[in-house]
Amino acid sequence: MKLLLKQILGIAVIALAVFSARAEVKLASPFTSHMVLQCGMKVPVWGTAERGEAVTVEFAGQKKSVTADADGHWRVELEPMKASADSRTFRVTGTKTAASVELDDVLVGEVWLASGQSNMDFSMSKKVKSFAGVANEEQEIAAANYPLIRMFTGVAAKTFTPAARVGGEWKICNPENAPAFSAVGYFFARDLQREIKIPVGIITESF
Repeated sequence: MKLLLKQILGIAVIALAVFSARAEVKLASPFTSHMVLQCGMKVPVWGTAERGEAVTVEFAGQKKSVTADADGHWRVELEPMKASADSRTFRVTGTKTAASVELDDVLVGEVWLASGQSNMDFSMSKKVKSFAGVANEEQEIAAANYPLIRMFTGVAAKTFTPAARVGGEWKICNPENAPAFSAVGYFFARDLQREIKIPVGIITESF
């Protein structure tokens, strides 16, 4: 009897955990703290939540709401924004989610996709990837202090079906993070940012 009771309680706990996980509002992979959002055009924001949950996205004075569909998917579009180096909070709330999702230090600027194979996967430091490393590596990395440049590096993973999520997070360009940056992505972002004087975000998806 005690064993049966424990089993029932265990199933109840698992069911509650699954329900709680489904009820939480979640953002898609590209959205993390320190990200850069594209300026000058509408910005799509999407994620998952409990079916029928009302989701609200707040950023830079905008407030957009939508209801999650039957599959728990939702999407809104922020109106075009001017480039801004102001560090702001990006907030997402749901009517069935206890705590809001808050991303810190979000900027608005130019966002570019860096996609390719080993040429784009070539990191700034050979300590990160044995086949990589740029000329004058130590000096280049020491000088890579550009807080208005951010890079999202997707985690490569083999899959035979479309993936709903990609691992990775936005990193600020500084000597601590630069060694793992795509070298091509970094030098492109550095030269572009020097020229246009606004935040630059690079989304690196390579293998």
